[in-house]
Amino acid sequence: MKKNFKHNAVIGLLSLMPIGAYAAPIDLSSWTPLTLNFPGGQGAGSWVLEPGNTAVKQVINADPSFFLNNQNTASYSVDGSWEVTTTSDDDYMGFVFGYQNSSNFYLFDWKQGTQGYVGRTATEGMTIKEFHGATGDGLADLSLEEFWENSANFGDMEILATNHTGNGWNDNVLYNFHLDFNLIPGEIHIVVKQGLTELWNVTVNDTTFSAGQFGFYNNSQQAVRYAGFEITPVPEPETYAMLLAGLGLLGFMARRRKVMAG
Repeated sequence: MKKNFKHNAVIGLLSLMPIGAYAAPIDLSSWTPLTLNFPGGQGAGSWVLEPGNTAVKQVINADPSFFLNNQNTASYSVDGSWEVTTTSDDDYMGFVFGYQNSSNFYLFDWKQGTQGYVGRTATEGMTIKEFHGATGDGLADLSLEEFWENSANFGDMEILATNHTGNGWNDNVLYNFHLDFNLIPGEIHIVVKQGLTELWNVTVNDTTFSAGQFGFYNNSQQAVRYAGFEITPVPEPETYAMLLAGLGLLGFMARRRKVMAG
């Protein structure tokens, strides 16, 4: 009886955890594509789901293009893999997080080769950026130059961290991505790996956005495939409080039963 009581109590406490706390490959069929079409740009992206809906490929050489999960979450961890499955072009792939609207979000982007475009020069390598603006329409408040620039603050874009040490991504190579967003308030932690080799492990602190959506991102780069992603939301503080209270009650009941049993 004691064993059954403890087992049932633990199961009851675990049921308080948010759905999705135990990560599994995400069904991407409910995610939403978004392209910021700029005058004179390259047009809209095309996000094509693969059978099973746990992988998606953006197949067009497009303007800045997102694939968003439509969940405004305060704290989460993300894991998955992505690659460029072509030898054509050398531009941007990455991720958006803390997404509020099309002018306000954090961005991790990765450029394969150094290149000039729209009056700016993109340097080979990885960057974490913060975009901020008033309108949220992606056009009146942001410019294509802000997405291309990755070495200096420009317009409504601020550089938070860079890794421009000649480490652009390679064609047809699978990379692993890990993100911790706001697990510690105001902290962003990103790890990029190729197999067991760690390419970048960086932590930055920024409190501009304390919640937001997660999504995939690429800019002027086709054939970018994202697969097997898992998102683990972190329980809100009140959920932790309920769990701790429940565990305290469980301990009290176990001690009481022990005393009564003599």
